[in-house]
Amino acid sequence: MAYASLRCCSDITHRACSEITITLPIPAIKIKEIQAHIDSVATHVIPDKVIVQGIVQKQVFFVGEDNIVHHFPERARFAALVEIPGVIPGPEVVVDARPTIFNVIAVLSPDGTQITQKIIIDVDVKVTQFVQVRLSEGSTEPPVLMEQVVGEDTGQILESGNVTLIVPAVKVTEIRANPEITLASVKEDKVVIQGNILKQIFFIDFNQVGRHQAVAIPFALMIDIPGAEPGMNVQVHATVADITFSLEPTGASVFQEIVLDIFAKVTQTVEIIPVPGADLIIETEEIIAIDSTQIMEEITVTLAQPAIKIKDIDLVVQNVTGRTIADKVIIQGSFIKDVYYINEDDVEVLESFAIPFNTFIPIPGIQPGLNVIVNAQALPVVFDPSQTGTEITEKDLADIEVIITTTVDIGVEENPEGSLFKVRQVIGEGTAQVCAEGIIISVLPVTVEFERIRIGEGVEARKQLLIENSVCLPFTANKIKSVESSIENIVWEIIGEQVIVEGTLRKDVFVVGPGDIVRRIEETVPFSGVVDVPGITENAEITVDAAVESLVQNLICQGTKIQQLIIIIVTVASAEERVVRVVVNVTGPGIFQTKTKVLADVVDDDTPDLVELDVVTDLTGPNVDTVTKETVPLVVVVNGTVGPIPVSVVTDATFKT
Repeated sequence: MAYASLRCCSDITHRACSEITITLPIPAIKIKEIQAHIDSVATHVIPDKVIVQGIVQKQVFFVGEDNIVHHFPERARFAALVEIPGVIPGPEVVVDARPTIFNVIAVLSPDGTQITQKIIIDVDVKVTQFVQVRLSEGSTEPPVLMEQVVGEDTGQILESGNVTLIVPAVKVTEIRANPEITLASVKEDKVVIQGNILKQIFFIDFNQVGRHQAVAIPFALMIDIPGAEPGMNVQVHATVADITFSLEPTGASVFQEIVLDIFAKVTQTVEIIPVPGADLIIETEEIIAIDSTQIMEEITVTLAQPAIKIKDIDLVVQNVTGRTIADKVIIQGSFIKDVYYINEDDVEVLESFAIPFNTFIPIPGIQPGLNVIVNAQALPVVFDPSQTGTEITEKDLADIEVIITTTVDIGVEENPEGSLFKVRQVIGEGTAQVCAEGIIISVLPVTVEFERIRIGEGVEARKQLLIENSVCLPFTANKIKSVESSIENIVWEIIGEQVIVEGTLRKDVFVVGPGDIVRRIEETVPFSGVVDVPGITENAEITVDAAVESLVQNLICQGTKIQQLIIIIVTVASAEERVVRVVVNVTGPGIFQTKTKVLADVVDDDTPDLVELDVVTDLTGPNVDTVTKETVPLVVVVNGTVGPIPVSVVTDATFKT
């Protein structure tokens, strides 16, 4: 008989549907409802896959023993790996991730002190990338909105000079540059661009301490694009073309040259009917309706000091949004106005005001949830310039046009002679269903008893392990410089038609800490996973290989913690028979097991004995986190023997409080 004492791991998340158990502040007699919504959704693109993670915010309402409804807030997290063949990271790649809560299953414990939940989340992902194609117009399809290319060009920026270091250096190891665009505006036949070059200088000081220094250098550029006009759309991308640097002999400063390539594209939104075809699938906005209205608000504003004359009032419309309800479009926005007046000292004074407004446009047939594009243009303000005093009344007017659309995927036909458009080509779509997991997992010892039973054949299989890991830092970090990783101590065990693989991921994380000093954080993260290998036998010779496919990390908690998402590829190759390790008994608080008596070859010291034993077929309870099962052919003992028949047995489990 084999025994194992298992403990839950607080940092490694296995991608099984786990239960979340919360302890209530007071005993409950009934769960009234659980409200849940998803926020803080983040996506990461890696080759052929998209990682989606987020937070589930929950509000638990329950009836206490005092017959009063009480409230208990709680959070959970989720992460999904969605396969989308063909996707690769890039600046033009856009991920539309829409996780939704499919179901929340909640059970109150018999004593009313705990609620056990399963939160099931559907994750829908669509990946598109911006491409330029030439299209011609048709006449049979509904019109759509598309971005017609007016022109594009690339300019260069050369930034050079000496940077004085915070302490003298013996060696500059690296300079990184990240261009940041702060302003891009379209003028007549040109685009004006402003931004900053954010530089990270890594160097070694005279005490052999690695240091970091951040520098921001502003830049400005004008790119000629014939045909460009104010009001058109502009997209700007900046990339680093080259970085060279040299340390001055004294070590007090470093001379560096950075070359930026800055690309600008000017487009205008047009309404067209593209010719349908199968050349490529694009995501676009199909026009449902177009309508307009004029809004007029009579406003009285209070000036800070009395006026003897109103010289002028400038008006613009900002922050205009629209949403659809049944048969109407609701529009909200703000009038931003500058009032120029002459005060009692004959001094011209400027005061600014923000006045919110709202209106609606009736459009029969419109349904909630459609997309709304609002074009708002302020008209000249109507006012009496002879008004005096502190209260000024005027009429603010604006023309408002709304375009109601719905997002669709359509196939189009390319035409080398057609107009040039910037479109979003659909690379692929994918879905996943995952369960949310509790953010805090306590440690709980549980005793699990195993038996090894013989079953057998030869195959090869691969599996991805998605691991979430958190590193608490002993200081507040400014940023992550780099990470080096390797996999060590790989061990495995054949259990039925599965191979349990365990190992250690060793990481050296280099972060920039206080004083801009680069510090190294050493960490080892144990991992484990179960690889399905159909037909494997107990005595099969296998090879197991594990490699890090992707490692994504971010600073959280104001720089005191590193959150990591790690993908490990495990490959198992087998040539023969196998033995399945099955769970035969579990002891621990809050755990309930279901057993079936079977007749099987139990392997002990490599000698199989045909014996009757009870195998665990299910584990439930508030302290059960994940359950791993495998279906194997077994002889079942029920008033005699029946079989062999497929039996789903528990091969592994994790537990929590």
